[in-house]
Amino acid sequence: MYSRIVLCLRENEDDVLEKQIAMLKERHHAVVEHMSSPEASNYISGCEDEVLFISDDEDLLEKAKSKGIATNDPQKMRESYAKAMEMLKAMGMNGVKK
Repeated sequence: MYSRIVLCLRENEDDVLEKQIAMLKERHHAVVEHMSSPEASNYISGCEDEVLFISDDEDLLEKAKSKGIATNDPQKMRESYAKAMEMLKAMGMNGVKK
């Protein structure tokens, strides 16, 4: 369970990413915090392990992973979402929107 979800994105959030972050926030009852790259780098150095760190910056993701922090890449999150939607369509779930 994550108490905090930290976002450090160079790109803008799109609808898919926003939906996924909202679901994670609700599921984990977590606080979502947006940070710049320098802020995130400092944060990673001393943060707790109940954090999910989402970033499109490979260096920051590697730094977080090396500290034992759970990480996710926004592009992989989008790909996962697209696969889930395709599976639902294949199962005949009508009304599923991308």
